[in-house]
Amino acid sequence: MASPVDTTVKWARSTMPGAPVLTRAAGSMIALLDALLVNGWGVQTATSVVVVGGVATATFPTDHAAARHCVVLVAGVTGGLAGLNGEQKVTAVEPNKIKWATTEADGTAAGTITIKMAGAGWTKPFSGTNLAAYKSASPAAHGQFLRVADTTAEYARAVGYENMTAISTGTGLFPGAAQLNGGYYWGKNDETSGTNAVPWVFASDGRFFCLFAQACINSSGGGARSFTPMSFGDLVPES
Repeated sequence: MASPVDTTVKWARSTMPGAPVLTRAAGSMIALLDALLVNGWGVQTATSVVVVGGVATATFPTDHAAARHCVVLVAGVTGGLAGLNGEQKVTAVEPNKIKWATTEADGTAAGTITIKMAGAGWTKPFSGTNLAAYKSASPAAHGQFLRVADTTAEYARAVGYENMTAISTGTGLFPGAAQLNGGYYWGKNDETSGTNAVPWVFASDGRFFCLFAQACINSSGGGARSFTPMSFGDLVPES
């Protein structure tokens, strides 16, 4: 059953319990994008899900990653309250508990119920070793592909294609090779070594996403780290 509130916008941050990490490792950017865009992350099995007065409360053995206004994906509910399955927008959090609005009747849900942070509704049609291509699954999206090459430590390279038939084959490349050969530099961690994870914040409406990663040291700012914006997809057109 569809949520009684809109679940289009997904957001997450690196400080959430169990959040995926971004490091200097090759493939780390792709692993992060896989979790945020496609697969979701932070799956836990609920010890109980109870509906009272239009509010579902899920209880876990430990704190769940979700925060207020996040979207989670519920699965595994059986029986009369199976309408709880699907995307749900979190309205409140308590220690080891999350809550969301529902039109389901009062009762205790049955089944082995898993709840995770929902992916943003993108697909990953092509991949290779430390390579990935992503595309919005929204029927309203224009349908361009994002290709990410994550083969080095400090950054990944990102380009767009109007169409792709394989991970390294496509038409309508942007930016073109003459504009920026290899694509944009998407920062991961510009430290010279180490495995430190960098802070990040993410948001998506299903057609567009923006990922801010605190990947760069700002030498003019006393060594403070600067957030690098990385984005792709359909911007809202002006009327």
